Amino acid sequence: MGTVLLFPTELEAAPLRRLRPDLDIRISGVGAAETARFMQRMLSAELPSLAVLCGTAGSYDSAYGIGSVVAVAEERMDGVPPQFAVTYRATADIGDLPHVTGNTVSRSVAPAAGAQIENMEGAVFFASCAEAGVPCAEIRAVSNAVGAPRGEWNIGAAVGRLAETIDKLF
Repeated sequence: MGTVLLFPTELEAAPLRRLRPDLDIRISGVGAAETARFMQRMLSAELPSLAVLCGTAGSYDSAYGIGSVVAVAEERMDGVPPQFAVTYRATADIGDLPHVTGNTVSRSVAPAAGAQIENMEGAVFFASCAEAGVPCAEIRAVSNAVGAPRGEWNIGAAVGRLAETIDKLF
């Protein structure tokens, strides 16, 4: 089986579906629990040659403004006590995107703890792929600064740039 592109929501996937209907695009669900459930079902039925988690993210770092597209090299789960913390890593490198660290959160505005972006699915995705031996990568487009009021978010700009970037990569 080939490359599978996973998106938490159809809102994030829709621009790429319109641009590239030939790609294998799937909706994995929002948050750690939904992503874990989706990954378990998918990986028990098939093993892609590459799995790529795509979606939007909040940025802790002003160097990554709205519309910036990044490759997440590693993820951590927010809220795990330091003595139990695990760093999860991408096992495939795609494109020439800036590499960042992600903080997988269950709520927005979690402390950065050294991360440049926050999202809600990355660590679970990397852990699931590692367990199954599936090469994986994560691409995120920044839709907001972490902590910014919802009215300042620009999901449309982020998913548009994400689709353009993925179109060039695949």
